[in-house]
Amino acid sequence: MNMVAPQPLLSVVSIPLADIDVGERLRGIDDDAAAVIAASMQEQGQRTPIEVRKVGKRYRLIAGAHRMRALALTGIETAFAVVVKATELEAKLLEIDENICRRELSPLDRATFLARRKEVYEELHPETKHGGDRKSDQVDNLVHLIPSFTEATAQKLGLDARTIRRSVARYTSIMTDVREKIANTWIAASGAQLDALARETPDMQRQIAQFIAQWPAVKNVSEIIRQIKGKPKKSPPTMLEKLMDLWGKADSATRMRFQEYIAPGLPLDDGREAA
Repeated sequence: MNMVAPQPLLSVVSIPLADIDVGERLRGIDDDAAAVIAASMQEQGQRTPIEVRKVGKRYRLIAGAHRMRALALTGIETAFAVVVKATELEAKLLEIDENICRRELSPLDRATFLARRKEVYEELHPETKHGGDRKSDQVDNLVHLIPSFTEATAQKLGLDARTIRRSVARYTSIMTDVREKIANTWIAASGAQLDALARETPDMQRQIAQFIAQWPAVKNVSEIIRQIKGKPKKSPPTMLEKLMDLWGKADSATRMRFQEYIAPGLPLDDGREAA
């Protein structure tokens, strides 16, 4: 029977904030969220440690940018931290995974993080990428032991494989400049509308993004396209048109029952010529 070796417990240490480099984050810091955390820290202190890695004589932040900002807001000069041994790529993966697991992520944020995770994962494991770099027969023979990006992400983060593929497709199909323009708008929170945007050409995507910035009250991509193209608004069908449509779809038995209901005793006239 194979026994799995226990993982070593990670110790929490105290590190001066001045010794920690935050660096460029994949997700911007929300000052309002940091202020809420700071208020909690003033009453209860720092309850959750940040994660860092050692780089020379300093530390590089992996996870916990909002906690770092909150500590600064409260005037606390040191942070409880876990020092993780990780390469730069592995650290990026840890940062991405921490963000993906957050409940408040919008569909656009989740698409962005999953797409970035795919980039980092396939850089760490190029043999899993379609047409990836396989420099030896040995690597080629072992490639099946390394799960694909979708499989690995689904297992680690508990996400559905279809959701992962759809999210990555949203990110790759929407132009970079368009993603930046819509990041803080209503459409970032709607997966269905993001999919509708992704199906459009780059030029139309840019026009839609500009429309959203100017007229945020219109919250439907199809309606925005109609207005951009200047097409007349389709009138809703009248009651008579609805009845005629239903009559055309009904079978003979249903027509007989309906006619008997509205005009009992009259012969059925279903529009067909008598034999």
